Amino acid sequence: MRFVALVVVASSEYEDRLRAVAKDAGASGVTILQARGSGHEEKKSFFALTFEGNHAFLLYILEENISRLVLKALKHELENTPTKGIAFTMPIGNIVGLNEKIIKTFEEKIKEEGVL
Repeated sequence: MRFVALVVVASSEYEDRLRAVAKDAGASGVTILQARGSGHEEKKSFFALTFEGNHAFLLYILEENISRLVLKALKHELENTPTKGIAFTMPIGNIVGLNEKIIKTFEEKIKEEGVL
C-alpha cells in the first residue's frame, strides 16, 4: 500500500468548502495550518500597508488510489467554482505512526471503490 501527501492551499474563506469536498470524496483526517501568502495581486490597505489575505494549508495523508479520487473532486471544485486555490500530491517513501484502524479504513475504502 502506497501513501501520498495531498496538499491544498487556498484562501481561508474556502477552507470549509474544500474540506467538505475532500471528505465527500473519501478523505478523512486533515491537518490544517493557517498561512499568509504573497502573490501577484497586492491589495492596499490602511497607511499603505499591503494585505494579501489569509490562507489555509490542508495536509492529508492518503492511500494513493484514494488520493486520486480526492484530487479529482478538488480539481472539479477549483476549476468550476469561484473557489481559488491549488492542490497537489507528493509521494511518501516511508511512513510510521499510522494505526491499524486507519490502514483498515483505507483498505475498506479501496475495496468499495473497486480498486483492489
